[in-house]
Amino acid sequence: MAEAVVSVALETLGNLLIQEATFLKGVKGQVKGLQTELRGIKSLLKDADQKQHNSETIQNWIKEIRCLAYQAEDVLEEYVVKAGSGKGDLGFVNILKRFVCFANEMSTLHKIGSEIETIKSEISILTGKMDKFGIEAVVTRDPEDKRRRFIRRTYPHEDLQHFVGMDHDIENLVSLLVSDEEISRHGVIGVWGMGGSGKTCVAKKVYKHMDVKIFFDAFAWVCITQDCEIQSVMQDIFRQLLPAETKKDTILDELVEQIYNVQMEKKCLIVLDDIWKLGDWECLRKCFPNVGISHSKVLVTTRIGKVAEIGYPVKLKGFTEDEAWKLLRMKAFAKIHFQVPWDESEYEKLGRKMIRKCERLPLAVAVIGGILSSKNSLEEWKLASEDVNSYIGRGEGTGAQGEVEKVLALSYNELPYHLKPCFLSLGFLREDEPIFVESIYDLWMAQGLIQSKHVGRNETMRDVAKCYFYELQFRSMVLLHDLSRISLHDSMLELCLSKAKEEEFLKVVDKHNISDKAYRLVAHVDGEDNYLDVLKAIENSTIPLRSVQIIHKQLSNLILPKEIFNLPHFKSLRTLIIFRCYLRGKCFHGIENLIHLRLLGLALCEWENFSLESVDKLSFLQTIILTGTALTSMQLPPVDTFCKMPQLRHLYLPYFPDGVRIEGKTLRLMNLSQLECLYSFQSNFYDLKDLFHLEKLRTLRWCAVYDDESLVQITDYICGSNLRWIDISIGHCDLNRQQESDALRKLLKIPNVTLELGIRSCKLLKLPRLETVDFSNMCPGLVHLSLEDIETDIAEDVMQALDKFPNLKKLELLSVRFGGEEMICGPGSFPRLEKLDFYIVEGKFELRIDEAAMPNLSSMDIVSCIGINFMLPQRLRLFAQIDHCSSCVFN
Repeated sequence: MAEAVVSVALETLGNLLIQEATFLKGVKGQVKGLQTELRGIKSLLKDADQKQHNSETIQNWIKEIRCLAYQAEDVLEEYVVKAGSGKGDLGFVNILKRFVCFANEMSTLHKIGSEIETIKSEISILTGKMDKFGIEAVVTRDPEDKRRRFIRRTYPHEDLQHFVGMDHDIENLVSLLVSDEEISRHGVIGVWGMGGSGKTCVAKKVYKHMDVKIFFDAFAWVCITQDCEIQSVMQDIFRQLLPAETKKDTILDELVEQIYNVQMEKKCLIVLDDIWKLGDWECLRKCFPNVGISHSKVLVTTRIGKVAEIGYPVKLKGFTEDEAWKLLRMKAFAKIHFQVPWDESEYEKLGRKMIRKCERLPLAVAVIGGILSSKNSLEEWKLASEDVNSYIGRGEGTGAQGEVEKVLALSYNELPYHLKPCFLSLGFLREDEPIFVESIYDLWMAQGLIQSKHVGRNETMRDVAKCYFYELQFRSMVLLHDLSRISLHDSMLELCLSKAKEEEFLKVVDKHNISDKAYRLVAHVDGEDNYLDVLKAIENSTIPLRSVQIIHKQLSNLILPKEIFNLPHFKSLRTLIIFRCYLRGKCFHGIENLIHLRLLGLALCEWENFSLESVDKLSFLQTIILTGTALTSMQLPPVDTFCKMPQLRHLYLPYFPDGVRIEGKTLRLMNLSQLECLYSFQSNFYDLKDLFHLEKLRTLRWCAVYDDESLVQITDYICGSNLRWIDISIGHCDLNRQQESDALRKLLKIPNVTLELGIRSCKLLKLPRLETVDFSNMCPGLVHLSLEDIETDIAEDVMQALDKFPNLKKLELLSVRFGGEEMICGPGSFPRLEKLDFYIVEGKFELRIDEAAMPNLSSMDIVSCIGINFMLPQRLRLFAQIDHCSSCVFN
């Protein structure tokens, strides 16, 4: 982790040398010297990170390095701001001011040079100490690694007496392996999911399944892990496939040929358990025949989605709650012999509560069951249910202390260094409150966690942030909901907070850890007492804070102290986020002191008088988040509020729910030449013409148009823009008229964009003549469509009209009436659809979904749909939520 902090500092220094060359001209040589020292110590930090757990001395050195890296950033940025503030207009008065201040400027230059030299000297001393201590630029092998790797090895014969459930996953995999129809399509099957999700157990069940035993002639099971020794793996495979012919010291080329040949002669099943790296597969794949020329199969298990995609990827669906309860009950009651009559129902309620708390993760459920096996009374179960995460982390009573954290920690340890701080920054998340993933990108960029060396041609830092997120998602470390919201599995959140505390990276404030050190503070405020603890923790901080997030659980009248912006350890802030707070008067007086601030988040707040006074003085500010901040038309701020901040790159606008426009008062977005992302644009409060001047705009989200003229205008803008992501809501328009229908058609045909489209409170008889359109030219990026409160009956089979969109992932029908007699989802329709919702849908028709339709559907809600007969395949029973529906039959 220290290496990541130094990388951020190097990134900042490099950017400043390029972007602020004029101001840094006098200290350029010293800055470059500082870069050299940082690069030198960075090369030692991977080894230091590996060894710090066994040495308090190394731990202290890493803390010093982290502090020095942060100091280097702050010193240079502060100088740039001071130097830049004096460069005003070249009028006579300003020239006189510059002349008078020249001596002070030279003094400042001398001071900055001295501070840089001090930091360089301290880094050099630390480098020498580490070198003498035996810290090496190349990570040396820990002698404990071999023992740990052996412990983690898996074998197919291991006992599965407590394994229950996941029958759907097992049957699905067995059918893929033994069906003759699948031979030419799925030679390699990749099973993936987060650590502890049961991948290895499921693979063992499949490996021992009777149908599999009958179908295949030879079998091999090999555990790969992070340190794959290619020749050893190949020898192990060959030994299991042909035990009678195994020889010692077979050279690698011979092994490859022999393993290949035996798979051509026999039906072989080879399980490669726990693969971590695509590179390992690239080395091993030479042993395996190409798809379609052999009856042999390879089953791979991995935590990483990209690795699973070497073949046919199968993500485990995991336990149902009933299956999880069955396992917990089996483990918990294994040793208990009740001597008196007892009621299991109360235990079951508590057990299911704990299961939901750990989100049915099989390993966590097993650990909880082991803990409860030594707790006989209902009171003991109640205590355990109140602190599930702590019990899981300790593994109390199971004989495997911290087993869940150990398993999940492997995923963290294997992260590339640039992703570790990104993961640790997610410690502010709460299980019950997913956050928009877009906000995470902003947070990472504001804290300097996105490396410019990863930015490709025609890419932005935000594009790289998305890649970082998808990498974490593919590694099963984060969860994405409804295409746009992020959360962490509860056990993964515990790991995140544990690692963040170790690194002094981040802490969640409570009354028990006020004195703990961390560069980033997160506070979840539940009331006044809790808020006082938060303010105390902020005031008592002894290190310069990089980030503060104050998240009120409910809208709060608690006031942010005005003097908070003058605290000395606040001056290094990069991000300041306040959720659900009532903001009064000149609440940002003094915020200009936060000269390093990149992100100001004021989401879901209420204002007495909306004002961003002094915020425009922050030179490095890139992101303002006012999401969910509801203003009335009477609170409309000065029209040029945002025009004074030309350096902004991401702007989340406030929302005007009353929809009442004051004639002649529209907020302007002129001068925002660097703006890349714009959110909550409302056509009745902002000037549509300003969009045409935002040449760098790539993302337009939560955009709302409320009239026919605005729809035509914004469609013309979108079609001629360079946007990559569009999220637009069309309201109160007559889409049956030719001009408006043509505008909608244009939206649906836009190439090379991701499109989310909502149609609300509009007149719409049918989607715009889709049957006459070449579907190959229809918008391939339409991922989300919502039809809501449509004022007229829709006459067509909307399902047949929409199943042509190849990438549609979410479809919502809310308060809609259909006039047709049937809707049919045939085989192969909606190939990417993940979520389908029917809310208050009316009509007299039958909806039939074929067994082979919607193969990726994982969520379906049917609520208050009267007069409709739903004919659904049996597999949807696992997750379909049905309430107040006339008729629903699972075939």
